[in-house]
Amino acid sequence: MRLLCGAQLSADDVEAIKSGTLQIEGAVSTRMEAALQIPDDELLRGRLEALSWMVAHGTLEIMAVLPRGRDGHPLSDNESRDYFHPKEGCFHDAEGNSVGFTGSCNESANGWEHNYEVFAVYTSWPRTIDGEAMSSGRPFIKGITQRFEELWQGRDPDWIALRIPEAVRLKLLSICPESAPEVDPLERRPIAAAVPSPAQLQRDRILFRFMKEAPRLASASSMGAETSAIHPWPHQQVTSGELIDRYPRSYLICDEVGLGKTIEAGLALRQLIISGRVKRALLLVPFSVVRQWQEELYEKFAMNIPRYEGGVVLDVQSKPLEYAEPAGPWNSFPFLIASSHLARRKSRQEELLSANPWDLLIVDEAHHARRKDFLDNQYRPNRLLELLLGSGGRPGLRSHARCIYLLTATPMQVDPREVWDLLKVIGLGGKWGASDEGFVRFFEQLRLPLDQCNWDFVLDMVRDYMLTGGGIDENFARVAKARLDPVDWKRIVALPDSYSRQSTIAQLDSTARACLHEFAAIHTPVRAYVKRCTRNLLRKYREKGILKENIPLRKPTQVWIALSDGPGSERELYDRIEEYIADFYRKYEQKRTGKGFIMTVYRRRLTSSFHALKLSLERRLEYLRGQVGAGQLFTDEDNPEQDDLLVDFLEQDDRDTELAREELEYVEDFIRGLEDLGTDTKLERLFVELGDLLSTRDKVILFTQYTDTMDYLRDRLRQVYGSQVACYSGRGGEVWNGFSWQYMNKEEIKKEFKAGDHLKILLCTESASEGLNLQTCGVLVNYDMPWNPMRVEQRIGRIDRIGQLYPDVWIRNFFIEETVEAVVYQRLSERITWFVDVVGALQPILQRVARTIEKAAMTPREERQSLLDREIASIREQLETQTADAFDLDKWVDESVKAVRPASGPLGLADLERHLTTSPLTAARFRKHEVIQGAYHFTSGSNTHVVTFSPAVFDEHPYSVRFMTWGEPLLEDLLTEIAEKGTSSPPEGLALLESEATGLRAFYGSGDTEPMEIVTLEAMEKEAGNAPTAWPQEKQELIRDSFGRQVEELLKKETAIEESARKGLELSLKEGVATLLRRAAAVKYADLDLLDGRDATPTPAQALDSLLKLGYPWRGLLSFLGHEGFQNVLSDGLPDEYSALSIAKRKRQLEELTESAKDLLGRIAKGYEKRSLPEKDEATEVRVTWLPGQARPGESAGAEEVSR
Repeated sequence: MRLLCGAQLSADDVEAIKSGTLQIEGAVSTRMEAALQIPDDELLRGRLEALSWMVAHGTLEIMAVLPRGRDGHPLSDNESRDYFHPKEGCFHDAEGNSVGFTGSCNESANGWEHNYEVFAVYTSWPRTIDGEAMSSGRPFIKGITQRFEELWQGRDPDWIALRIPEAVRLKLLSICPESAPEVDPLERRPIAAAVPSPAQLQRDRILFRFMKEAPRLASASSMGAETSAIHPWPHQQVTSGELIDRYPRSYLICDEVGLGKTIEAGLALRQLIISGRVKRALLLVPFSVVRQWQEELYEKFAMNIPRYEGGVVLDVQSKPLEYAEPAGPWNSFPFLIASSHLARRKSRQEELLSANPWDLLIVDEAHHARRKDFLDNQYRPNRLLELLLGSGGRPGLRSHARCIYLLTATPMQVDPREVWDLLKVIGLGGKWGASDEGFVRFFEQLRLPLDQCNWDFVLDMVRDYMLTGGGIDENFARVAKARLDPVDWKRIVALPDSYSRQSTIAQLDSTARACLHEFAAIHTPVRAYVKRCTRNLLRKYREKGILKENIPLRKPTQVWIALSDGPGSERELYDRIEEYIADFYRKYEQKRTGKGFIMTVYRRRLTSSFHALKLSLERRLEYLRGQVGAGQLFTDEDNPEQDDLLVDFLEQDDRDTELAREELEYVEDFIRGLEDLGTDTKLERLFVELGDLLSTRDKVILFTQYTDTMDYLRDRLRQVYGSQVACYSGRGGEVWNGFSWQYMNKEEIKKEFKAGDHLKILLCTESASEGLNLQTCGVLVNYDMPWNPMRVEQRIGRIDRIGQLYPDVWIRNFFIEETVEAVVYQRLSERITWFVDVVGALQPILQRVARTIEKAAMTPREERQSLLDREIASIREQLETQTADAFDLDKWVDESVKAVRPASGPLGLADLERHLTTSPLTAARFRKHEVIQGAYHFTSGSNTHVVTFSPAVFDEHPYSVRFMTWGEPLLEDLLTEIAEKGTSSPPEGLALLESEATGLRAFYGSGDTEPMEIVTLEAMEKEAGNAPTAWPQEKQELIRDSFGRQVEELLKKETAIEESARKGLELSLKEGVATLLRRAAAVKYADLDLLDGRDATPTPAQALDSLLKLGYPWRGLLSFLGHEGFQNVLSDGLPDEYSALSIAKRKRQLEELTESAKDLLGRIAKGYEKRSLPEKDEATEVRVTWLPGQARPGESAGAEEVSR
């Protein structure tokens, strides 16, 4: 073999050669010898040793080539751009066949990640590739051979060829191996291992069976968290632990933005899946975060849950997954993520509700399930709330799921009844769930002074809570007993069931009364079913030393921007476009409510950037001309509030040709004006702010609502900041490589932005911001301000996180002066400290701010000022009274610091790695990765995968390395294959007990005197190698009884939770029926009171009897209540709200009540108010499998099995 390689000389070397003080051979020898470093890396050294052996044995000649200048002397490395880089070569055999190649394969880390490499191969004979005949490559091979020979012989005038210097040759020979290398270091080598004994193999099989079943052991409740890819914060461990322990109880999880609702739900989901308790789960999330949820579950919990979008089902790598059409996606996949926006469509609702029930339903951003308004007492749910609760005689998803987790940081945005609606979804029962009036009234009563509180009503509600599964709070009981004497404590806890409440309360002193108030406030469904962590609670964790990391403070600043003025200026164009938007909004709304929705989209974009608006208007122009449909008018970012109006708009695309012609001229004129606009004052101000911010802090994250604005900004910013600018949107991450914007996934963009000083500015759209947590960045710029301030909160949550690098985070909010947004924020700034703290009780007010901005923005200019004056005055008045009147959820939830349970799982990832990589059954399948520390090449069948047991390695390479933890199919398949299968008899060895009803498993050893449960891998390692012992009948009965108690305890706990929910729903339904009967009877009472000729005032019983004479549906409802229910209808008296109404109005009221009664009776008859739960084996039968402690007769451990 002959080899040409390049050599380089410094400028000093070349000058010395030219002056004659240095010979070229000496210079080359010195440089090449210095460059030839003997590597420590096993791969590189092995390959260099192969070259050394060939040189030593005369099968390899090496020459060096240097570029030659016009003066005949070599060029220095700085002078030459023609460094010898091409890789070309030819191989010839004895029969005259040749293979030639040209190109390069840079296998460095940089080469793999960034280079575009080409490698071409030519043969001297014709061949066929993918069915296509290829001609001989002899001309190419001839050209390669000629070029090589010219260089080798020194005939190429542009190059100097020299024999490899002797010093270099000797240095190379110093590592010559004793024998000829036979394989490349990367090639797999046969393992000549000692053949293990059958006993050793059998022991390992038993250990692997233990590992396979470990997540289902009673002691493994925290194993999901311990073997995930993250280490959760203390509050996340507490919340997820409670979700797991109390499954199938449903919860409303509403931690503040940035505190990890997704983590808590993900931890619970992972544990419930790997333990076998959840076999079907559906996740409904906003369309904009479907992909991000899938990535979060995979990256943090190693769960590759498919997503359903665009009519196809995709895994986390976006690989399409096939499914049987009759079953559909909802039944074909046990675990599925889908868009809540998709699910709410009428065509999809039927599919969802006809699918098999789910063990768990998770709904993210659950506040999107809400009523359309609270203008009166009429209940008008939007489509998502309708889907969850059901309506019109049709069940909702709440009747189709065994357990529901609703996730939202803002469960109440406008009205406390929003919280009630969400609690109804998760099964709020009894009096609490019968009507929102009683729910709201309870908390209103507790805000009153103690002597003004209606304690009978309050204690009735507390009693109802106790009847539907509630119990005395242990922490409260401990504190209260320390404060009170025993008599007062007994009086207080007995009050809900007491018949002499008023006299008992009168005997309590001020301390006891305060304790009574706390007793009532604590014992509510809100405290029981709402999980909420705030930054205040985190600070309590920090004060107690449970949380060590920093919790930052916020420092927001408003940036006011004045648009350029004059003819053709920004201000003139802005005002004209705003007037057009308001005008056509009114015209379209007059045609049909909801048609003006499109104009609100354009108004939002107007304040974001002129560029974003221009692109929207161009799409609008195509629509008005009939060139595109309504679906092309919008991007995913144009419906930030998940409003049903967009769905309605798309489903009823009936463009108005008359208005379209009128609008067309305006749009064309505005597009021309936007194209001619020569200045961008807002962008200029951004450059000023960035210069100031980056002079003090090293990174800035900038948010905008729209990808169109982001694209505009990045192209302007890169002209100044070059490759220091990156962006992240629904398209993923993108960085400037000097020539174009290059794709980068979320993990790469996070890593690049966190590490070093290379990236300084990250542009983001808020629709893609979920999961992009950047605690190392201390500055956030809001380039545009969403109408809903809560969306700003979500943005700030990306950097206002536990573990923030800086003690405070800086926030810059951009406003255009004299716009509606700016006016509203300015005029309320004296009362609201914008974004200094996370909002709590201010949520309803901030929602009203959002409505005020929208209403004013869509109002003609001449009417706008008076509207703003009225609205802002009203908001200020609401701010004055909100402290006393507002429903502050944070006051009613549990904000106590709870201890984190120490990890105590049966085994960990390190145990798994140790056994799988060393056991004779599996070791040959794992080969250490040559580049990634802590990773392996794992062989499964004919495929090889890169895997790791390390959360840190997986975190760094989530899509190129698979995480070998429970739930990963590779691991599950491997353990299933190699684990001991066991036998049903004879009863000897170790015992594995299984319950299909609960998914529980338990292992037992016979023990010396009595059986011993094996709960850890360490204990199993001691037992698995013992000789099998026969089990006498009495010991078999003992382990059945022991395991039976575990099964019974879990079944009892789950049954109690389900029975409590069922009872609560039944009581709630009966309370609702009673309320409906009471109101209808009150109407009849008013009618009876007006009848002529009556000698006495009618009684409630007569009024109810008069109602029952009407027959259907009233008799059916009373029959459902029974005799006791009949008495309850009369016991509370009849409301008198109908007596003052006219006869005609009372008639309409009775007609409305009758329709409600028919609907309710229909649902009762169809059983829609009962939960449709997944089929569950109620049998408590226990299966016993015996795992022999030695090899089965006739078994051998051959080399084939060991190296498989």
